Amino acid sequence: MFKNSAVLVLFIIVFFFAFAHAQPTSGWGLGVSVVDIHQIFEFGGSEGNAYNQSITVPIIFSESFRLEPEVGFYRGQNTVELNSDKQENTATQYRFGVGVFPQSMMKSSTLYYGARVGYLSLKLKEEETFGGTTTTDEVTASGFFIAPAIGGEYFFSNSFCVGAEAQLLYASISTDISDSSLEIKDSLISTRGLVFLRFFF
Repeated sequence: MFKNSAVLVLFIIVFFFAFAHAQPTSGWGLGVSVVDIHQIFEFGGSEGNAYNQSITVPIIFSESFRLEPEVGFYRGQNTVELNSDKQENTATQYRFGVGVFPQSMMKSSTLYYGARVGYLSLKLKEEETFGGTTTTDEVTASGFFIAPAIGGEYFFSNSFCVGAEAQLLYASISTDISDSSLEIKDSLISTRGLVFLRFFF
């Protein structure tokens, strides 16, 4: 059993070193987060991701520093129906941010650490139909997020890599509605794990 495990570990090490590629030391690329472990903010009866899948633009300035602007979109909907009555809640969110990361490059991998910060915009829509009458309410909220992060990536070619990132996320969002007693205010602290695919030009 031990011998087989040792052989497997040796094979993996040889494989990665055999196919190791140097990463770019400057330039830019495109990326996408393909796994988002974090789940849900709840605002009343509606649900919306505090921080969801994103498209990123990694910009490498040197071997020791990068910026990574990002944009994200989410739309979630839930519906409750009973006979001819219905309640439908929809949450739509936009997110714009940037990651600031010192980094350390090795032969075929990069370790980076820093933080992501950005702006959140959320629109909530509630539509109710009771007794044949439909009423609609809409609320728009905004806020921010900040997430200290550490991550790494492995290059399978000079331009393509797979990366993973761990974060401690703080997000806050609120709204004040004129001529109404309704107020939405929510905050969240959570650990998160992300996996990225990145392609550099």
